[in-house]
Amino acid sequence: MNSRYPYWEAAFARNIGFITLAEQDRLHRATVALPGLGGVGGAHLITLARTGIGRFHLADFDRFETVNVNRQHGARVGTFGRPKIEVMRRELQAINPYAEVRSFPQGVTPQNIDAFLEGVDLLVDSIDFFSLELRRLLFRRAREKGIPAITAGPIGFGTAMLIFAPDRGMTFDQYFDLDDRMSMEEKLIAFFVGLAPKAAQKGYTLPGSISMAEGRGPSLSAGCQLSAAAAAAEALRILLRKPGLRPAPFYAQYDPFTRRFHMGRLWMGNRGPMQRLKRRLLASKIGALSEYLNESRPQAPTVFAPMGREISAETRDYLLQAAVRAPSGDNCQPWRFAVDGHTVHVMLDPAADDSFFNVAQMASWISCGAAAENLALAAGRCGLSARVAMTTADRAGLEISLSATDEAEDPLQRFIWERHTNRTLYDGRPLEPGAQHRIEAAAAFHGARLLLLTDRKQIREAARLVAAADTIRSGHRALHEHLMRMIRFTSQEALSRRDGFPLKNLEAGPAGEWLLRRTRPWPVMAVLNCLGLGKMISRISYQGMCSASAIGLLKIQGGLPADFVQGGQALERVWLTAASLGLDFQPMTAITLFRLRWQLGAKADFSPAHQRLLEALWPRYERLFAVSGDQERHVMLFRIGHGRPVACRTLRKPVAGFISPAPDRTSPLPCASMDLPAAPPLIRIAG
Repeated sequence: MNSRYPYWEAAFARNIGFITLAEQDRLHRATVALPGLGGVGGAHLITLARTGIGRFHLADFDRFETVNVNRQHGARVGTFGRPKIEVMRRELQAINPYAEVRSFPQGVTPQNIDAFLEGVDLLVDSIDFFSLELRRLLFRRAREKGIPAITAGPIGFGTAMLIFAPDRGMTFDQYFDLDDRMSMEEKLIAFFVGLAPKAAQKGYTLPGSISMAEGRGPSLSAGCQLSAAAAAAEALRILLRKPGLRPAPFYAQYDPFTRRFHMGRLWMGNRGPMQRLKRRLLASKIGALSEYLNESRPQAPTVFAPMGREISAETRDYLLQAAVRAPSGDNCQPWRFAVDGHTVHVMLDPAADDSFFNVAQMASWISCGAAAENLALAAGRCGLSARVAMTTADRAGLEISLSATDEAEDPLQRFIWERHTNRTLYDGRPLEPGAQHRIEAAAAFHGARLLLLTDRKQIREAARLVAAADTIRSGHRALHEHLMRMIRFTSQEALSRRDGFPLKNLEAGPAGEWLLRRTRPWPVMAVLNCLGLGKMISRISYQGMCSASAIGLLKIQGGLPADFVQGGQALERVWLTAASLGLDFQPMTAITLFRLRWQLGAKADFSPAHQRLLEALWPRYERLFAVSGDQERHVMLFRIGHGRPVACRTLRKPVAGFISPAPDRTSPLPCASMDLPAAPPLIRIAG
């Protein structure tokens, strides 16, 4: 077609009927400014272009990359590294070759803002959420120039929309109650609370996923598309001068996932008492915890050069960061590392955990095995394969040999940074078909055996056993004092120590947290035990176990350190598999570690009353868990199921503090009364 009019008539014919031909012609002559072409900006551009808007002012300084794929229209393999404004201009002209575009490849700046808004009929906000000062400047200048503005932001699966008219309603700063004296975090909180007053997305937004300090948050394509649809409808209302315009303080929110629609009016904007309260609550919540709710996933090396005499520092740090994400007793992190050429040495630090639970350092050996499994999995992301072996001569440690490989990475690698303990109540729903087989296969990968109880009667019996053992935990002074040493009662302590448990991680609730603070001294706990507190704590364990979808016991044959290392590898693989299936996981280790101490002939370490209790428990334990033979050892008892998102995860110390300058196998084998038979000089562990 050599004329725009025949093309327009054919291309936009299906718009006619909802709008007239004259109105369609008016849209062809309208100019819309889009100050960003990312997730919502690209969706705005394509939706408005297909609606028939004929002129655009486009601004964006960024380039497409892989992380944009989930929501940005122009992000595809062929556009990675290319300027967004260039790609999206071509997308626009492929839809409407007669569209007129004025480009601002440097983005909107205070220097070019007047040129960007020159001759514009409508501003559609498409700036990144965290670029608030630029947004304020744009809305202020648009009002001065008599340009209406729409902000329709993606919030989860839905959208929240506001319109700012130049001749009526509130200004942007008035509605959001913003002024220059506020901190940036206060401004962002005010913007978020004002944009989405009803917080429809709250029920499915994971804790820690939004960080005002780091300028990050999740975003879905569904929300971007819905925002574009909502903005397009209001754009036509404004450009075609149709009735029904409701500028701020009116707002509209729709979330298709929760099936909630809200439209209302905040008479005082964010200055209203309820909005002020929401701002304070949100500030207190994210201000206290957002800094350590989640640790960011490190970036894997992006360029894999042929291996030289040793692995690169970038690769080493990535592998060790993966290793230290392994679980450990009370998050004590009992490992050290050294890198020698293509070999990573993992050494147990016996001073890291001297608790009653760490029987003959076997809990720490389990943790070292889990760390080795993480490192071996992460090696696949770096184009490496890993062979894990344990050496035991005078000293003991793990050696992980790395070599280049063309094999694809193990998919479990992706869940190293997702794996965590969830202590909430689970909902008890059965495991999905196939889940049990995959979890059992994960244990068998390293030669361990997993007994998984899914029958409700058996789960209740396991709950009774665990609850009984937990009365020992609360009534044993050494165990109580160790637990209190490992709880980080303040955010400052958690951030400075980066080990143990942040208080919120225990999911005790306000009453439970108050009780934990008051029972830190053993004399207080001892008195309360006499009044029945121990039974109340064991009741919580019982309820938690009964809420599970399944109870698992991971078994190995043999009691040497190498056996427990292999058990640790199997444990981590089971846990990561559960995470990949969307299952929550909580270790219930007291009873298995008590049993190990008992098997090693140290029953005298328990009080006479606790000895009698355990003697009565063991026959029931052995029947329920089908214990076979004296050589069978138990790595961990755990529960899996579906709980609510945790409020806080545990932290890890920086890897630099775990690195030794040279291989230094200073990890002694267990000694004294808890000594075990010596292992062969070299024990091969499945790689």
